[in-house]
Amino acid sequence: MIAQPDPDSRHGRMAAAPAPGPVRPWRLIAGGSRCAAPDPGLVEAALHLLAEHLEQGLAVTDRSGRAHFLNRAARGVVRRGLLRLEHGRLRGTTPADGAALRRILGSAADGRAGSARLMGEGGTLLVAACAIPALGPAESDAELGTDGGGEGGADGGAVLLRLIDPADVPLPAPGALQDQFGFTQAEAALAVDILGGNDLAASARRRGITRNTARVHLRRLFEKTGTRRQAELMRLLLLCPQPLAACRVPPKVPPVRHPEAAHGRAPASKYPPGIR
Repeated sequence: MIAQPDPDSRHGRMAAAPAPGPVRPWRLIAGGSRCAAPDPGLVEAALHLLAEHLEQGLAVTDRSGRAHFLNRAARGVVRRGLLRLEHGRLRGTTPADGAALRRILGSAADGRAGSARLMGEGGTLLVAACAIPALGPAESDAELGTDGGGEGGADGGAVLLRLIDPADVPLPAPGALQDQFGFTQAEAALAVDILGGNDLAASARRRGITRNTARVHLRRLFEKTGTRRQAELMRLLLLCPQPLAACRVPPKVPPVRHPEAAHGRAPASKYPPGIR
C-alpha cells in the first residue's frame, strides 16, 4: 500500500497542513501505514540493474533518434546489425526501416505511442515507442521541497524504445521451471524443447527417449501447471519471471587436480589460445 503519515501523530498533523504532493512509485511500504524515507541510492541501483540487464532492448532517445541510453540488449541489437548508431543517433538499416523508425519516434514524442516491425539487412526487429513524461515544475517542487513558481507541463520529446529481436528471445532456464512448478529435470528439459519450437517427436529424439515417455512427461507438465492445451502451457511458461543475469550466482565447481600439477608443470588448457 502507499505509505501515508498517521494523521493522529505530530508528524501526521504537520504533513496534513500543505497540499500533498505526488507520491513516488517506490514509496511503497508493504503492509504498513507509516511513511519511511526511501533510500535513493538503493532505488537508483535497483532500477539501473533492471534496465541494464533486462532481456529486452531499452533505448532512451529524442524524436530525432539521438540516443541518451542503450541497455545491454539494445547494444546487442546494434552489434547484430538490426539498427545502426550513426553520429549518436539510431537509424534503420534500410530506407524503409529508417522511415518507419522516424515515424514512430515522432509520434511517440508527440504523445502517441506506436510500434513497428523493421525487416532490415540483419533480420527482423520489433519496436515499440512511447513518450517519457518530463518532470513538471510542480512535481519537481513537491519532490525537492521548493516553492517553484513556474508553469507545469512537460515537454520535450524524450522517447522510450523497446526493442525485441525474435531470433534472440531467451528461453526460461530449466532450473527456474523446476523451482516454480516442481518439474523434474526431464520434464523441464521437455518444456524448454517445446518452447524452442520442437514437436514431441523431435524432443524425444533429442533426449534419447521414446515418444510414449515424452507423452508422459507432457501430461505431467499439464498437471503441474493446471493447463490443458499446449498453447496454454507455452504461454504460461514464457511468462515465468527469471533472475536478472547479473544477479545469478554461478554454481561452485570443485577444483580439478591435473597430473601435471604434481610435477610442477602448468596444466595444458583445453581451450585454443586466447579463449578462456
